Amino acid sequence: MKRIRQTTAAAIGAAIMMTWSAVPAHAEDDACAVAAKPKKKRGLGGLFSAVRSSGLEGSIAGTLRGDGDLKSDLTGSARAAAERGLARAACADSATVTEGSSEASGDEGAARAAPISATERARREMAAADAKYPSRMPIPPEWQAAKEAYDEFGKVVCFGCEGGHAYSGWPDWPRDEFSGKYGGDEKRLSRFPIGHVHRWSANGFAGSLTIAGEETVNGFRCRKLRYRLEKAGKSAERPGLICWGKANEYAGSDSWVGVF
Repeated sequence: MKRIRQTTAAAIGAAIMMTWSAVPAHAEDDACAVAAKPKKKRGLGGLFSAVRSSGLEGSIAGTLRGDGDLKSDLTGSARAAAERGLARAACADSATVTEGSSEASGDEGAARAAPISATERARREMAAADAKYPSRMPIPPEWQAAKEAYDEFGKVVCFGCEGGHAYSGWPDWPRDEFSGKYGGDEKRLSRFPIGHVHRWSANGFAGSLTIAGEETVNGFRCRKLRYRLEKAGKSAERPGLICWGKANEYAGSDSWVGVF
C-alpha cells in the first residue's frame, strides 16, 4: 500500500512539473543561455526523474509521512517556472529585435552600394564635360531674369527687321579690325581696360557697356560686364560675362568666349 501511495504521489508531482517544463540548473542562472535538450525517460523511471529534477522529491516524501507541505511547494515551484518562462520570452523578443536591426542595416548597406543607373552616369559624364568649357557653365536664374527684362525694355517695332522687332540694348560698334569676325566682339572687349565704358544710342535709348572687373569664375579667368539702358527717366540693367578658355570640344586653342 505504501508503495502505491509513493507511486501515486510521484506521478502527480511529475505530471505537474512536466507541464511547467523544468529548466536545467545552469539555465536558471542565465535565462538567455541555450541548454541541450535532456534525454526523455519512459515509464515510472521518467516520472521519478522529473520529480527529482523539480526539487519536489522531499516534499512528496514528507507528505506521505504526514510532515510535509506539498501544496505550498508546488505553488512555489509553479511561480519559479512562470518567472523562467517570462525571462525566456524576453530573451526571444530581444533576439528578434537584434535580428531585425541587423537586417535593416544590411538593407541600408545594399542601398548605399546600389549601382548607378545609365541615365545618372550619362548625366555626370555630361556635367564633367561641360565643366571644361566656359560657354557651358550654369547661368544664375536672376541673371536670366535681368536679361529678359533688359531686352524687353529696349524692344521696338521694326518693319524691316527679322521678326518685326529691333533691340536697342544691343551695343553698336564702329567698324574696326574685329568687325564681322568670329569671336570679334569678345576680342574687342578683352582689349578694353577695366572700368572702360562704351556708349551708344538707338531709337531714343541711351546705352552703355562697362568693363566692371576681372575675376575667376568656375575656374576660368573672366571679365564681368554691366549693360545699362535708359529712356525717359526709366532704365534697365543686366550683367554680362566673357571668359578665357576653349569654346567647345572642337576648338584647337583657348580664346575669349562669350558666356552671357
